[in-house]
Amino acid sequence: MKMGTRKSKNDMELLLSRQAALAMTAGAVFYVDQAIKERIDQEPAGTFPRDGTGGLLSYVSFARYHNRGLAMGRFRDRQELVRGIGALGSGTVLAALCRSVYKKEGLAKQLGLALTLGGALSNLYDRIIRGYVVDYMIIKKKPLDRIVINLGDAAIFAGSLLYTAGSILQDMTGSKKGKH
Repeated sequence: MKMGTRKSKNDMELLLSRQAALAMTAGAVFYVDQAIKERIDQEPAGTFPRDGTGGLLSYVSFARYHNRGLAMGRFRDRQELVRGIGALGSGTVLAALCRSVYKKEGLAKQLGLALTLGGALSNLYDRIIRGYVVDYMIIKKKPLDRIVINLGDAAIFAGSLLYTAGSILQDMTGSKKGKH
């Protein structure tokens, strides 16, 4: 076997394993968020709000809110627009992730996009299947205590931060590609 062929095969295996890991990341965010939403929706109405206990959960209260709009309930009376924006956003993130993998951009950017995609698809699924997004966490810190979010929202936020950090690092190092 020629050396070039061996390196090429290893590169392909690495690329496929990274693609699988990114798909599993997006899928895990989607699945866990949907499982929590299902559990929250099955709880009796009188059990909310309630405080989380222990560790990081002590900074969170749990609630049940059915958001028919975008963030903070915007456009709640325009369901087609809300679903269209969700679908467009999800499709754009998917395309950006595919491009990032194709261009062999850095792991931070790709992981950020995978987290964002998982959260966006979970919320889009809610909008299409339920007609609303199930939000269930309140961060007990002012001014955030007025906002109810879900794991998908948190993944979108964290993914956006990670993508931005990866972009800044790429710009600072002057490289077209991030480190693998």
